Amino acid sequence: MVKVHGGNILEMAEKYKIEPKNIIDFSANINPLGLSGEIKKVIIENIDNIIHYPDINYKSLKNLIAIHHSCKSDQIFLGNGASEIIYMLPASLKSKKVLILSPTFSEYEEAIKLVDGEVVYFSMERENFIIDETKIIDLLNIEKVDTIWLCNPNNPTGDVIKFSQLEVILNYCQLKNINFIIDEAFMDFVDDQQNSLINKVDENPNLFIIRSLTKIFAIPGLRLGYLLTSNYDILKKMEEASVPWRINTFVDKIGQAMLKNNLFIKESISYVNKERNYLVENLEKVQDIILYPSVTNFLFFCWKNDLDLKDKMMKNGILIRSCENFKNLSKTYYRIAVRTHEENIYFINTLNKIMSENL
Repeated sequence: MVKVHGGNILEMAEKYKIEPKNIIDFSANINPLGLSGEIKKVIIENIDNIIHYPDINYKSLKNLIAIHHSCKSDQIFLGNGASEIIYMLPASLKSKKVLILSPTFSEYEEAIKLVDGEVVYFSMERENFIIDETKIIDLLNIEKVDTIWLCNPNNPTGDVIKFSQLEVILNYCQLKNINFIIDEAFMDFVDDQQNSLINKVDENPNLFIIRSLTKIFAIPGLRLGYLLTSNYDILKKMEEASVPWRINTFVDKIGQAMLKNNLFIKESISYVNKERNYLVENLEKVQDIILYPSVTNFLFFCWKNDLDLKDKMMKNGILIRSCENFKNLSKTYYRIAVRTHEENIYFINTLNKIMSENL
């Protein structure tokens, strides 16, 4: 099966006969500020250390993650990106029937099917892409699932599920002994962390929170994700099933350095908020676009025009994410990342040019 995600610049460059360096990638949701100078410094400073194995237990990195989230270091499992954790969890939990949102990140479904699990879908399109916790609980009750898997903020829609809603679902899951997995990979881009469930980890051993530092630190080529849970039996299973030294030296040192640097995260959130507002203000003026609310570093919209927007944009050197491969979405839905101000201006100008040329 061919994987379809954002960030496939080389494939699109070959198809459209464009140099990869001349493509602006709005399809991948990476921090628009890019690599910080500190990350480059860490890589240079640790070049000589690659002749040594990294700490097999990653004690220092786990301690800093624990400080960052005010949790315990023994409640952390590190992954070579969040994707490694996504694929390990269903096997460790022995999930047989799992409820996921539709649309949501496609790798959840792939990971569940890999262990012969059954997937139940909560269709968000029918609800105008808004979560209703009572309807989710109704579906949990009807389908008798053993696991629910949410994404908050959700990918590709970008909106956040409120803490009060999540708490209702979590309490029901605790009562019914249902595993609750929640992917908070984009939560670092959210100004207000009050909708994270991290403060519920200690008292809910059925809660499993996936986080990623790949996107906020703009290191998809290196990758760093982690799991937070107080379920020590599952943590033990995952450690026993994982390969040693799965986090390389550069990632270990970068993670430690950047977790000490809250200023970069704050600057990133501020920049993303400002640029997202700029895009929203201008996209709302486009008659053929229905824009949905977002709190993170990407926007989701419905294109009410017969033009192939992805093709038109690519011919102008802009790669956007078609959402037609997401469950229950058609080719009329798109997702775009928040980029630099200059790139966002170019995006809006290009969109307006395409519209004016096709009146």
